[in-house]
Amino acid sequence: MSQMVSVIIPVKNVEDEIIPCLTAIFNQTIQPIEVLVIDGHSTDKTIENAKKFPVKILFEEFGTPAGARQVGLLNAKGDYIAFTDSDCIPYTDWLENLLKEFRDNVVGVGGGTIYHSEELWKRSIYFALNTFLGSATSVQDRVFKNKRVVKSISGCNSMYKKQILLKIGGFNTELEKQIGRISEDAEINNRIQKLGLLIYTPNALVIHNHDTDLKGFARRMFYWGYVRVNNKLFDIQIVPPIIATITLISIIISIRFFLIMIIIYLLTILLFTLKILFQQRDIRLLFTIPIIYIVEHTAYTCGFWRGILNFILPKRIIS
Repeated sequence: MSQMVSVIIPVKNVEDEIIPCLTAIFNQTIQPIEVLVIDGHSTDKTIENAKKFPVKILFEEFGTPAGARQVGLLNAKGDYIAFTDSDCIPYTDWLENLLKEFRDNVVGVGGGTIYHSEELWKRSIYFALNTFLGSATSVQDRVFKNKRVVKSISGCNSMYKKQILLKIGGFNTELEKQIGRISEDAEINNRIQKLGLLIYTPNALVIHNHDTDLKGFARRMFYWGYVRVNNKLFDIQIVPPIIATITLISIIISIRFFLIMIIIYLLTILLFTLKILFQQRDIRLLFTIPIIYIVEHTAYTCGFWRGILNFILPKRIIS
């Protein structure tokens, strides 16, 4: 099986991250046939550090992760293509546990992402997202204990059948220009699941050293709301933006209903915050987690309705 897997890693100016990432890749329980590092013309020592490993280095001109992944896909030799990011450190059995889940009707397999940071706000973002109130049923930012069929898997922890990726045309290299934000994993998952199942396995894990501050987090959530509409992913995650909008509109009709909904929302946040606080034993989270939830839900709701408006009035929406 080790002869069937190609690993693709998009990079740009990640000289400090690429060595631990590649060290983990080459310490896998099964060795990939090749590791392709797709560089967006780094100006630091990323390529120099990557060359310390037996990798194949290619360059992309798109300036996007989707473009880098497409270049990797078109040059890969393996029957299965695994994707991760330079700021990720896969567990040693990562490839093995992704590969073992493939069956005839399975087109892609993804695993769980464990975020790591010593900074309070970044830790708070991870703790909040790793809850139902933060991510609902999405496996993009949660680590579930049980295997399941899902609608999307994370671009930093995924494996696909190469022939299926090629059949659907691979990654949309114009996506970021169309949407203005990275969303290649959600978009390609939306297309590929029409040909088979996407599976989440809790046994394939990567540690993600995500460098996201509160402003970057808000921007990310805004575009996740937008992308959900753009990709027509209408599931349980469209409920909060609708409820939030109904609540906001209700202030015109009934102040009492509005206040009741706000109180319910704040109590819900408090309950989830207390659960996280009990698990982590860090009193500072009592103050940071509610802020994270409010920022997330506000940004996501704005992004969701921006996506709706983009369908209705596409020429009037400014990127």
